[in-house]
Amino acid sequence: MPLLIPLLMAAGCGSPGHAQPRSAAASKYVSFTSYPGWIQASIPPGQFDYTPWTIVSDFGLWPTTTGGIAVGDLKSFSNIPPVVTDAHKAGRLIVMAVGEQGLGPEFAAGAKPRYRPRLIKSIVSDVSKYDFDGVDIDWEEDVPQNQADYVALVKGVRSALNAAFPTKHKYLSADVNVGQVPPDIAASISPYVDSINMETFKDNGLSSVAAYTQAGIPASKLLLGVGVSSGYYDVTEARVAAKVKYVEDHGLKGTLFWQPGALHTYRTDPRLIPLRQMVSISP
Repeated sequence: MPLLIPLLMAAGCGSPGHAQPRSAAASKYVSFTSYPGWIQASIPPGQFDYTPWTIVSDFGLWPTTTGGIAVGDLKSFSNIPPVVTDAHKAGRLIVMAVGEQGLGPEFAAGAKPRYRPRLIKSIVSDVSKYDFDGVDIDWEEDVPQNQADYVALVKGVRSALNAAFPTKHKYLSADVNVGQVPPDIAASISPYVDSINMETFKDNGLSSVAAYTQAGIPASKLLLGVGVSSGYYDVTEARVAAKVKYVEDHGLKGTLFWQPGALHTYRTDPRLIPLRQMVSISP
């Protein structure tokens, strides 16, 4: 179905040539964003605009070195229920974000065999307690040095979610970039996640698509990162539209947006137009 947005080539983006177009029976376009704790005070859940998104990540909780879960950027666990309630009222999935930039050492310790069962249990327990629709694992640093533990953690979370919620699939994703989570490692977790979320916030993302698909990850599991924070790539509507067009033309799962609090005008920023269009026309 055609998009009323600029062609990818108009934004100066080429095509890797190996990704396959989305089929007519393709699954719903995923428009994934993070809702960080530091903007929830200025844009509380009751005022948050859910219309450009299909999945919202409540960002975020932190792993501890002994397999626990700390409150992190959300400031208080009491801030979780209002977000979950409002996201569900809006008909959106809301997932629990675990980790962020700088927490590689905590993940590396907490995912060791000694503490990994507790970390997995802690994650699944909070998904159940707060009625989250899934989990986003944001382990960025020190992944290659801890590859076996990284893969075991993701695989273990998938298994535990399936066991705890046998009648309701819980979404599981992992955030990656080629400098921190190399394509071969991302390929190792691909069978266990619903999406591999590429943090392509500082460029057009096509070299990352090429690297991850060439490693064997299906294009249909990739989210292409859209970055609107200061200094990031997607400074215009045309650049966002080009990424959305590439996703649609090449069979990617959708887009990963960082983050609504960095938009110039929040609800009316024109960079939201291509995302709203895709959400509205998805089956």
